[in-house]
Amino acid sequence: MPLLQAYLAISLDGFIARPSGAVDWLEAYHPSEFGYDGFYAGIGSIVMGRNAYAQVRGFAEEWPYAGKRSIVVTSQPVDDLPPNTVTRPADFAALASELRNSTNGDVWLFGGAKLLDGFLTVNAIDRFELYVIPLLLGKGMPLLPPTRRDLQVTLLESASLSRGVVKLVYRPDYSAEPG
Repeated sequence: MPLLQAYLAISLDGFIARPSGAVDWLEAYHPSEFGYDGFYAGIGSIVMGRNAYAQVRGFAEEWPYAGKRSIVVTSQPVDDLPPNTVTRPADFAALASELRNSTNGDVWLFGGAKLLDGFLTVNAIDRFELYVIPLLLGKGMPLLPPTRRDLQVTLLESASLSRGVVKLVYRPDYSAEPG
């Protein structure tokens, strides 16, 4: 059964983007330095929110996820979708079930707080793989919304990487009562 994984970089103070959504602060940290190629090779599907989709489309003319099944979670129509890309409404339980039953390879949950919180609410994220970048942004878009309920997680792996980056891998424990 495929794992549903949140794989992303985060600032030391917990932000995934600047308030504007910009991720320019990540330009000095190329993903291939930090295991992206191996991670991406194991991915069968990518699920992203509408804003993440728009941002990726703005980065390059060519769709960077060609050959992978991509799903954009949105309530609005999206014009000119790349090949192998579809839209789905924000019914996270139904989408998680569909992904677990129809994906060869793991699922990359590529999005912001709203997308991740939606999957967490239905106990559907299997792991968080976070790359903590040694930078304090001071403000920005948080990993999760501030209204997020408590959830215990178990540390599976930690590693100190080059240039002060720290890799942290956690598994949510949906059965544990928060203390």
